[in-house]
Amino acid sequence: MRFNQLLLILRAHKNILLLTVAITLLIALTVSLFLPKRYIATVSVVTDSKNADPLTGLTLSSQVISQLIPGYMATQVDIISSHAVALRVVDQLHLTDIAQVKEQYIEATNEEGTIRDWLADALLKSLDVKPSRESSIIHINYTSEEPQFAATLANAFGDAYIQTVLDLKVEPAKRQNEWFEGQTLNLRKDVQAAQEKLSTAQREHGIVAADSQRLDLESARLAEISSQLVVVQAQVYDSQTRLRQMAQATVKKHLQELPDLLGNTLLQSMKSDVVKAGAKLAELSERYGKKHPQYQSAAAELASLRTKMEVEINNAIGSVRQAAEIDQHRAQELQKAMENQKQRIFNLKQQRDVLDVLTKEVENAQNAYDAASQRAGQVHLESQIDQSNIAVLNPAVPPLKPASPKTRLNLLLSLFLGTFLGTGFALLAELFDRRLRTTEDISEGLGLVVLGEIPVMSNP
Repeated sequence: MRFNQLLLILRAHKNILLLTVAITLLIALTVSLFLPKRYIATVSVVTDSKNADPLTGLTLSSQVISQLIPGYMATQVDIISSHAVALRVVDQLHLTDIAQVKEQYIEATNEEGTIRDWLADALLKSLDVKPSRESSIIHINYTSEEPQFAATLANAFGDAYIQTVLDLKVEPAKRQNEWFEGQTLNLRKDVQAAQEKLSTAQREHGIVAADSQRLDLESARLAEISSQLVVVQAQVYDSQTRLRQMAQATVKKHLQELPDLLGNTLLQSMKSDVVKAGAKLAELSERYGKKHPQYQSAAAELASLRTKMEVEINNAIGSVRQAAEIDQHRAQELQKAMENQKQRIFNLKQQRDVLDVLTKEVENAQNAYDAASQRAGQVHLESQIDQSNIAVLNPAVPPLKPASPKTRLNLLLSLFLGTFLGTGFALLAELFDRRLRTTEDISEGLGLVVLGEIPVMSNP
C-alpha cells in the first residue's frame, strides 16, 4: 500500500478516525480526572564512603575507595529498602496505634502475621530509592495520596536509615566490648597468677628483683676460695716434702742437717752448748779421769743438754707435722667449701633460670593483657559512637503539585494511541468495503488499462 492510498483511505473513513481519537482522549481525560492524586516527597542523604575512622584517623586509598564505591552504594540502597528499616519507621511513627490502620490490617490479612510486618511491607511498596551516578547522594522517594504524609514517611525513612546504619556499626562493637570485658578479666587473673608464682619463687629462694649482682658476688667468692685453695695446696705440698725429708733424715741419723732445724736459733744455740760441753768433758777426762766428780758433773750436764736438744728437735719435728696436718685439714675444708660454693652457684643459676621463666611468663601475660586492654578500650569507644558518616542533605517537604496523574502527558499519549487505533479501525473498515479510489487500483485490481482520467471538478 502506497502512502497516497493510505491517506485516501483515512480521508474516506475520517469519521471513524476522529471518533476513535475523541473516545481515546475522553477516556484518558476521565481517567486522569478520577484517578486519585499521588504526591512524591524526596529526602536526599549524603554518604561519605571514604570517611576517616573516628578513633584511628585512618583513611582508605583513593584506588581502594574507587573500587568499593559501587558496591557500597548498592549496599546502602539495599539497607534503605530493607524490612528492618521499614519496621523502625513503623515504630518511630507509632503507626500500629492508629485505629484505622488496625482495621485495614484485620480486613487485609484476617490477623495472620503481625501488624508491624504487614505495615512494613505496605510502606516498602510506596518507597523508591535512587542513588546518584556521579556522587554519593541517595534520593529516598515516598509516594502517597497526602503530601504531608509522603513528606513525613520520606523523612522517617531517612532517619531510620541513618539510625540503622549506626546500629549496624555499633551493635557488633557492643558485643565485642562485652567479649573483651570477659577476656580482659581473665587475662588480668592470669597476670596476677603469674606474678604470684614469681613472688612465691622469690620468697622461697630468697631472690628479689634487685638482686642482680648476687651471682657475680658468688662467682667472685668462688674465685677467692679457689685461689686460697691453690695457696694451701702449695703449703701442703711443702709440708709433705719437709715430712719426707725428716723421715729420711731420721733413718740416716742426719736430723740436725734438716733446713727446718738449721734455721732454728734455739737448736743452734743448744748445739753450740753441746759442743762446748763435749769439749769440756774431753778436757776433764784427760785431766781427772771419768770417776772424778767434775768429769761426772760435766758428763751429766752434757747428757742433759743432749736430752734438751733431742726434745727440742722432736718439738720442731712435731711442729712441722702439726703444720702439715693443719695445712691438710685446711686444704680439705677449702676443697669442701669450693664444692659447696660451686653447688651454690649452680643452684643459684637454676633459681635464676626458673625466675627468668616466671618473669617471662609475667611479661607475656602483661603484654597480652595490655594488648587486650588497648583493643577493649578502642572497642568500648566504638560501642559509644553516636555519629554516622551519613547525613540528611535535603529533608523532604510536602510537595505542592501531585506527581500523578499527569493529565497533559496522558492526553498526549492518548492522542497518539487514538490515532493509531483510528488508523487501524479505518484500515479494517476498508477491508470490509473495498472501493476503487485511484487509477492504480483499476490497473492493479482489475487488470485494465486506464485510457483517461476525469479530474475532480469544483463547484463554480
